[in-house]
Amino acid sequence: MNYRIRFHPLVARDLDAIARWMLDYAGPNAADRKLVEIEAAIATLKVTPHKGSLRDEIAPGLRAIPAGRKAVIAFAVDDDQREVLIYAVTYGGADWAMRSSARSR
Repeated sequence: MNYRIRFHPLVARDLDAIARWMLDYAGPNAADRKLVEIEAAIATLKVTPHKGSLRDEIAPGLRAIPAGRKAVIAFAVDDDQREVLIYAVTYGGADWAMRSSARSR
C-alpha cells in the first residue's frame, strides 16, 4: 500500500523560487525539466518512503534525498498515518537543513 504525500505550506514557495531561478538562468525548457525531475523524485516516496539519509540531528525523523544533480527534498515519514510530509525542496546549495528544521516545529 502506498503512502500519501503531504506538503508543508511553504513548499509551494520553494518550488516557485526554483522555477523562477531556472527560468531566468536556463530558460523555460530547463525549468520545466527540473520541476518534472523534482516531482518524479517526490512521487517515489509513495512506494519507498524510508529512503534517503536519516537526519535526526536536524529534526527528529527528518530524511533527505537528492532530486537530480542540485535539488534536495527534505521530508519525514509518519508510518501510523502512512504519510510522507515534505518539509522543504531546495536547489543549488540553498540551506535545506535550516528550512526543514524551522518547518518541522
